Amino acid sequence: RVRHEPGAGRERIVAEHPLPAGWADGPDARRRVVEALGRRASPSLADDQRAQTRDLITALEETRAQREELRRLNEELEETNRGVLALYTELSRELEETNSGVVALHAELEEKSARLRETSEAKTRFWRNISHELRTPVNAVVALTRLMLAPDSAPLTDEQRRQLSLIDASGESLLALVGDLLDVAKAEAGQLEVSTGPTDLRVLLAQLGAVMRNTGTADVVLLMPEPADLPVAMADEALLTRVLRNLLSNALKFTEKGEVRLEFRVDPPWMTFTVTDTGIGIPEDELPRIFEDFYQVRGPLQRAHRGTGLGLPYARTLTELLGGTLRLSSTPGAGTRVEVELPFTPAALTSAPPPESAP
Repeated sequence: RVRHEPGAGRERIVAEHPLPAGWADGPDARRRVVEALGRRASPSLADDQRAQTRDLITALEETRAQREELRRLNEELEETNRGVLALYTELSRELEETNSGVVALHAELEEKSARLRETSEAKTRFWRNISHELRTPVNAVVALTRLMLAPDSAPLTDEQRRQLSLIDASGESLLALVGDLLDVAKAEAGQLEVSTGPTDLRVLLAQLGAVMRNTGTADVVLLMPEPADLPVAMADEALLTRVLRNLLSNALKFTEKGEVRLEFRVDPPWMTFTVTDTGIGIPEDELPRIFEDFYQVRGPLQRAHRGTGLGLPYARTLTELLGGTLRLSSTPGAGTRVEVELPFTPAALTSAPPPESAP
């Protein structure tokens, strides 16, 4: 037998051979072994053949082992192929079933989408029709009330005049609400058109301030921009007025004392209207829902100021229709801040009449 002994400085190959049974160990015996190993005996032809035969047998055994290993690997590969084929067949069948389900689901979704479109169209038609039907009697109520309150009408007692004033205010609110409902229906149906023209923001905000100052309580101050700071811009005056009117109305409605402030700035190509108040604010958990149609934030002032929950959704819809964005932030007990960012294009006033303002 032969073994290898590694070492730090050098390595050794050690060859070992069993000793005869009658070996008597001693210096002479060891010397004879060394002498025998030192002699170079030329191998005979028979020894060469035996060595070659041994090598050939070893090569045959290695070949046989390799052939056996190849046979085993082929069997494993065939078994793997059968498993892959079975898995492919199963996956194909499941994919076909899934595709059939997807087709059926798509058809069901198409049907539901068609129903939703029909429902939405029916709702829009209902809002549009009911708004038109309501506007006629409300206009009659407001007109008759103003005739009775006119200076040249028959004398009224103080109580009658007070009651008619309440009827007139309620009629105006109802008329504005009907107009908002009609515009919401038009916006959802894609029938609300933007009519852009030169708009004098000084006149627009002056008229808006004159109307809104009387809607808040005596403890709330409405602060508006200085006229000198307001330019003439290309905008839809009616829709812009409705957006700002809704925001100021909300701020005044939910502010018991303090101030409601409207600020304006231009940062081309944008102009920004910012409405801030010192009111009750909106709780954080209510903020994700404030732009839902008909949703109203719960609170003590909500019972005193009933509404439809359309103000903020309506304002955001009109803002987006004008090509802008509306952002809101609020802190309970500290107030609310609403920013309306719209495209700004400077313009010059012409002799053409201004667009009709909102009711």
